[in-house]
Amino acid sequence: MNPKPKPQQKAGFLLEELDGELMLYSLATTKIFALNQSAALIWRLCNGAYTVSEITEALSEAYPESQAEIELQVVQTLALLERHGAIEWC
Repeated sequence: MNPKPKPQQKAGFLLEELDGELMLYSLATTKIFALNQSAALIWRLCNGAYTVSEITEALSEAYPESQAEIELQVVQTLALLERHGAIEWC
């Protein structure tokens, strides 16, 4: 197993803005679930290039005022995306 797994978006999911909200849509199941702004940023960083700690670090640098909550948000968002089958680990 890769010692530092990296989240990767699975094919068949689209991030769309609908009535001012960000929605992740599964083409396979036709299910939709809402993402807040920070979750959408995390989704965009799930490109197989970044580890969880690198995603956390990037967001902490971009939003230093929220640094205390960011690690928990990243972990929770990745767990949500994984539960919905939207990411895989490479």
